[in-house]
Amino acid sequence: MSLIAKGTSFTPPPEGVWPAVCVDVVDLGTVESPWGAKPKCRIVWEISEKMKDGRPFVATKQYTISLHEKANLHKDLKAWRGKSFTVEEMQGFDVEKVIGAPCQLVITHEEKDGLVYGNVTAILRAQKNGVLAASGKYIRYKDREENKKASTVADDSDYDNPNYSEHDPITNDDIPF
Repeated sequence: MSLIAKGTSFTPPPEGVWPAVCVDVVDLGTVESPWGAKPKCRIVWEISEKMKDGRPFVATKQYTISLHEKANLHKDLKAWRGKSFTVEEMQGFDVEKVIGAPCQLVITHEEKDGLVYGNVTAILRAQKNGVLAASGKYIRYKDREENKKASTVADDSDYDNPNYSEHDPITNDDIPF
């Protein structure tokens, strides 16, 4: 069996504050870290800014799956929701509930080893007049034919959805979490 590596034409999302919508939550399984093995996930958003070919830019952020008050996932979900978690939610919160939920992302660029990365540095509650709906062009990672292992960068294959259709706009009242 061959293991073929390919190059990618990934362009990082532009810096700034962008209306965004969550289009995927990818379970990365257990990942080794300096503090031991931790369950990880990646949250994927489309932002309002479009690439040259008309597709929305994609931004991602990786998290340890933890609702501990010091965990980044807890902090970001709390800011995104605009409210604290209830005692019941702290017992177990389905992270996939954020799929389809609008927000605002703060994206900053960082250069490392000659490449520019667009990092999600903050997540904010969606503005009432700037709510973004998913384009319908993004294919969830778990639904792709060629996957089964987590990739680190969203690339052109994220948008090969033959069932593309426009969606009704989402409002803050529609946020499922």
